[in-house]
Amino acid sequence: MTAADETATDSGLNKALVHQILTHAEDFPWRMQDEIGLLGLRLDDHRKYRLHVWEPRYDVGEPPVHDHPYDFVSTVIAGEITNTRYRERPSGVEYRRVRYLASDDRVRRTDTVRLSARSATVREGEQYAQLAHELHDSRQEAGTVTIIRCWFKDVAELTVCLRDEDTFVSGQARPATLDEVKRITTRALTYF
Repeated sequence: MTAADETATDSGLNKALVHQILTHAEDFPWRMQDEIGLLGLRLDDHRKYRLHVWEPRYDVGEPPVHDHPYDFVSTVIAGEITNTRYRERPSGVEYRRVRYLASDDRVRRTDTVRLSARSATVREGEQYAQLAHELHDSRQEAGTVTIIRCWFKDVAELTVCLRDEDTFVSGQARPATLDEVKRITTRALTYF
């Protein structure tokens, strides 16, 4: 069974279960990543599964081009997401590449890289897979809900690529406020 098959099998009842979680959202320990407009909830103690509710109006500009410390499969439960993958190409657009320690994002080194982009739109019931080292960004309709299945890797360094005017912002999540949880999950419930 492939990772995608496993996630699809696991997601047979996901929409009904997610609806229940969103209906009682204030009962869960949500985390907020402001820089990408992401309200997240761990669904297990092993950090394999996470529920994401996207609210792009919370973000601080263009979504950052980045990689991850894990491979993942993302399943769209409701809404729509556009995932854009980036590859190094001499003819690509120039970015400022920030590489930082996975254990401490204050330890960084910076250079430039030229990247070309390729986008794909993923809709309700569809999924996409992303390897840890692959650079990508994503854009979502407000209220989009996804579940990701993560396979953590031993990664010492992570990467964020920024346009000249963009500022490096930590990807660390903070506890979400009750107001944020209610506002964002109420929007997501319009898809159910």
